[in-house]
Amino acid sequence: MQKSLLNRSDAPFASEYKKTETSPPLMYCYGCDEKCSIECARLRKYKDCNGLEFYIWPDNNSFLVEGMLPYFLDINDKLISQPVVIIDFNYKNIDYFLSKNWLDNFKRMRLILLSDKKTAAIAHYWFYNDTVDTIISSVIFHDDTSDEIVAKIRNTFLAKITKPSESRPKLSTNEFSLFSSLYNGELPKKIALKNETSVKNVYAMKKRIEQKLGVTITRLSN
Repeated sequence: MQKSLLNRSDAPFASEYKKTETSPPLMYCYGCDEKCSIECARLRKYKDCNGLEFYIWPDNNSFLVEGMLPYFLDINDKLISQPVVIIDFNYKNIDYFLSKNWLDNFKRMRLILLSDKKTAAIAHYWFYNDTVDTIISSVIFHDDTSDEIVAKIRNTFLAKITKPSESRPKLSTNEFSLFSSLYNGELPKKIALKNETSVKNVYAMKKRIEQKLGVTITRLSN
């Protein structure tokens, strides 16, 4: 007898994608004009720096960097010792965020996920799946107002967590695992066999995932 996937919410989809071990990313602080690297900051080479320690990763999108910097201008209060990292959580970087251990590269940091419309449900999933060593303080969504963005950044430096609204789409653990498998090209029939469920259940969950993403998985992966 096949087991219905709907009754296996506590047993995430088995996925064949491999964990990728990556070294800590090279990042530069935008808190002052020195723009020292994360390595220099950790070695305390710039003890006289009084600026906020925050990074944008990856910072290869100059429009994003220029667009985000003004939101930090009026932030002066800081109650945390960890650096803050703005994560460019857009669909072009989605491969990186499918790795279950990607947060390990940002240990002892506080993250703000900057999502686009297509990745909002995935970013919302990760908000509730951060780790003790890596805290996700908030998610900035594509339709947030300027005041909401400033508030989320300010709260992060004040050691506060800003939970996304419950009305925002969010993938469940099962849905995220299935999304990862499908995104990496695994066939629904093979997924069904591996999880002891029916192909019909796999397609039903796939449909729910795509409704939350607002785009088909095939289109997102191409």
